[in-house]
Amino acid sequence: MTPTKKDLSIKQLLTMGGALFSMHFGASCMLYPVDWGKNSGTSVFIAYIAIVLTALLLPLLAYVALARGKGNFAAITAKISPRFGSVFCTITVLVMGPLYVVPRMSAAAWDAILQLTGLQLPGFLPIFLFNCLFYALTYWFLADRSDTVDKIGKILFPVLLLIVVLVIGKGLLTPISTDWQPKTYPESALAYGLLQGYQTGDLPAALMFGLIVIQGIQKAGISESRTNRNLVRIGLVGMGMLAITHLGHMVVGAGTGGTIDLSLSALYCEVVLQLWGKTGGIFFNVALVLAALTTAVGLCGSAGEFFSETAKGRISYKKISLIMVCISTLVSSVGLNNIVKFIGPLLDACYPTAIVVVLYYVLCPRLENPRLLLGARFAMIAAAVTGCVDVLSSYNALLGINNALFESFYRALPLSQFRLTWIPVSVVVFLLGILLYRPKNK
Repeated sequence: MTPTKKDLSIKQLLTMGGALFSMHFGASCMLYPVDWGKNSGTSVFIAYIAIVLTALLLPLLAYVALARGKGNFAAITAKISPRFGSVFCTITVLVMGPLYVVPRMSAAAWDAILQLTGLQLPGFLPIFLFNCLFYALTYWFLADRSDTVDKIGKILFPVLLLIVVLVIGKGLLTPISTDWQPKTYPESALAYGLLQGYQTGDLPAALMFGLIVIQGIQKAGISESRTNRNLVRIGLVGMGMLAITHLGHMVVGAGTGGTIDLSLSALYCEVVLQLWGKTGGIFFNVALVLAALTTAVGLCGSAGEFFSETAKGRISYKKISLIMVCISTLVSSVGLNNIVKFIGPLLDACYPTAIVVVLYYVLCPRLENPRLLLGARFAMIAAAVTGCVDVLSSYNALLGINNALFESFYRALPLSQFRLTWIPVSVVVFLLGILLYRPKNK
């Protein structure tokens, strides 16, 4: 039996922190920063500070919340509202897992491969075969629940880090252009950074990743009383690495100097090709596939852990993980554009409630106080309702319904233009819950 230890060694901490960085890095956190940098230009450092607050600090606070709540995503949510929390967690895990975020990873990798190779492979079969291979590899990484973080940290992280260093290093030493352009968006760089960072989806991902990171900590022989402390330490290392790569990629994006009129994967692809030539195309393909793979492994593994615990052992972790990758294979085969267009808005309904849960555990001094718990319960439900209203607004336009009465109502809501109505609503409802609380008679 592994001897019980108080804390992870430096090597273990770096390995697990690297694995956490890799899972968060994914295809989105790899592609977005270059786009942010290109759009921000000379205002890139102001935008970066704002992005740190919402794209990096919020996910780090999620790990603090898991530590303070002494549990996983499902457990800390259930403490606030057992019934609603169970429904909310199930929906969030499905959206972050096999219904949206995971299929988006492999679909983005497939689109990048087609773009770089110039291949024309129409039809369902080519992308389906690629997805079968991609998710078979994903299942190999997560089949042994205790080794998932270890495999990512020792196999995927070093290769991914090397490629990222090569891309950022070359972009800083020999930028595409030394003439940075002014920002291309009308709002301030601070407002742009706050909103862009908020929309990455890393906070609910952090709540899910905590499940498999805790498994890795326990396998390392850490005592139960020190598990949460080490979870926060791993979070600091992982998010610190992400902060460095975000800054590097944003500066590389600003260094395009307005010479490339592309976005996301097409932009990143062109940047790498100009920096490294045809060799850069290979770098980009390998990096994007590995980034997508690490996120897919992390989210599928977390979903497997969640549903295994929910089923109370009636269905094994391996079977649930296999179901997760099979669903992801089918969903991702419909193509990246369809996934983002038709399923993406569902994330808007989950994100606000996840933030409310995290802020409660981070900011409230007495977590078991019934008055505060009632306020948090009200705020959770209010955030979910306003999130659903955001989703209805998205589908109202997407499906061509264009209900004028609904749109008039939606535009009248505070901060609806930024999809942040949940903030004032949740604050008001939280305070209302505190005021309405009445202690039960003994």
